Amino acid sequence: MKALKKQILDLFPGIMLSSVLATGGIILSYLVRPYVAISALILAILLGMIVRNAWHLPQITVPGVRFSIQRILRIAIVFLGFKLSIGEVYRIGFKGLMIIAMVITGTLIFTTYVGKRFNLHKELAILIGSGTGICGASAAIAVGSVINAKHRDIAYAVATVTVFGTVAMFLYPALDSMLHLPDVIYGVWAGSSIHEVAQVVAAGFAVSDVSGGIGTIVKLSRVLFLAPVALILGAMHARNSPDNLSFRSIPVPYFVFGFIAMILLNSLGIVPHSVTGYIIRADDFLLAVAMAGMGLNTDLRDMRAIGLSPLYTGFVAWVFIAILSYALIWALF
Repeated sequence: MKALKKQILDLFPGIMLSSVLATGGIILSYLVRPYVAISALILAILLGMIVRNAWHLPQITVPGVRFSIQRILRIAIVFLGFKLSIGEVYRIGFKGLMIIAMVITGTLIFTTYVGKRFNLHKELAILIGSGTGICGASAAIAVGSVINAKHRDIAYAVATVTVFGTVAMFLYPALDSMLHLPDVIYGVWAGSSIHEVAQVVAAGFAVSDVSGGIGTIVKLSRVLFLAPVALILGAMHARNSPDNLSFRSIPVPYFVFGFIAMILLNSLGIVPHSVTGYIIRADDFLLAVAMAGMGLNTDLRDMRAIGLSPLYTGFVAWVFIAILSYALIWALF
């Protein structure tokens, strides 16, 4: 009992600091929403980075910050499953799933190749490819946990995919006004290529309710691929690791299985919608806490050492996914 009490006391300062910054990120996202849609996650990371790099981080906060990045992050990823359901997959059909699978696979392979050309190390290229191809910050975070990526790299990947996802959110409706796409085609295009769910919703409903609804369904179906992709990348990382000497050395991403379990539970409709709403709001806060912790753990000097290569890679990956998804939609629909 004493040991547990001591552990809680050790963790409390860092968790509290991360929570305060997460709350600040959420409040700021609401305040700027009338002018620009910026995720509370990226704002929480930015606040954490400002605190870390403007002031010396007290040693007393280190255990709690580390706990926020590791444990709280995994718990938050598990409960992301309540935002999804299997029924949404059936609504987009086989062609839609084919486009999503091809877009994700193509983007991951292409981004890894481009990252290599920009002298980016493989883990960071994979994080940017995952965030671009699947679901923005959440994918970069989840995959980073599976492949044991550095926290600095996860923070850089999250920032990169958020920047270009935000640009896409404003650019797509403008492109539609020039291209005059059918609502269905535009919705599938937005849902299969824009990074974050919120960005897809904003870009989709900016054109029409039909585009917004279809885009959201396609995007949520795309998020479902997070679990299998994370498992595959985790297995590949373990196989290529020098410590890969036994089955036990393979990092088992239990939180991914938890994510799948929550999707199934949500699909069964056992949990009342009112309760699900509270769970989702609580999960958004936990994700923000983890992001604030990641920002607190990010030294800008380390990021400067990497240079602008991640931004170049993220830009090329963003252009690639937009063109690839557009071409596939016209070929298959």
